[in-house]
Amino acid sequence: MTDANEDQPFPVTGRCHCGAVSLSAEINPARVFVCHCADCQVLTGSAFRVVAPVVPGSLQVQGNIKGYARTADSGAVRWQFFCPECGTPLYAGAQGGVGMATVRVGVLAERDQLRPTAQLWRRSAQPWVGSLGDVPACERQELLG
Repeated sequence: MTDANEDQPFPVTGRCHCGAVSLSAEINPARVFVCHCADCQVLTGSAFRVVAPVVPGSLQVQGNIKGYARTADSGAVRWQFFCPECGTPLYAGAQGGVGMATVRVGVLAERDQLRPTAQLWRRSAQPWVGSLGDVPACERQELLG
């Protein structure tokens, strides 16, 4: 469960890895999703991405961003926006900012308060994702030594 009140828009702030771009928005904590689609796997270099739809009109971005259009498996054209300096993926949406945008939860300062409520494109999930809790873990990098 999130620490945020799920019935109210929840303000979030975030930034890219190098700090050149920052953003703020409002999201609904009950709509934080894990996406297992192939695009999200490639875009993150990982097995999935965690996203949250932004309350329309609330996304504010400071700094220069870069974007490109991508047609998803669903047929929808989505623009992917990122920091041109460090490459951090920030959000996806329509080119002109009209329509639904989804912010990448990993860039948000409040990410520890935002627990996913659903998984999308589960058919594309890596087969080991469900058993991640069984994989040995350590607090830092002790297992690498």
